[in-house]
Amino acid sequence: MLPSHGQILRSLILNGGFMPGPSPLLAQRATKKAEVTAGGVDTNELSAKAMESLKVRGLFFIGEVADVTGHLGGFNFQWAWASGAAAGRAV
Repeated sequence: MLPSHGQILRSLILNGGFMPGPSPLLAQRATKKAEVTAGGVDTNELSAKAMESLKVRGLFFIGEVADVTGHLGGFNFQWAWASGAAAGRAV
């Protein structure tokens, strides 16, 4: 059984932004079945260079947590990696 979003968020907050141990979300479905979500943190609320919240210093949002949705076919993977790299460089 996969953890709820609330459980994941709580774990991330309590563990300094990291899930303890292997992520149960990885390898649950093949990338052929991958889908995306819509909505999320407004990008106007984030630093474009670092993906850091403009309201709460040290709080970063990457991937599908931000309100960015591309077409299926790898665009969302690229966004997740690129936004993660930007946030990673900033810390």
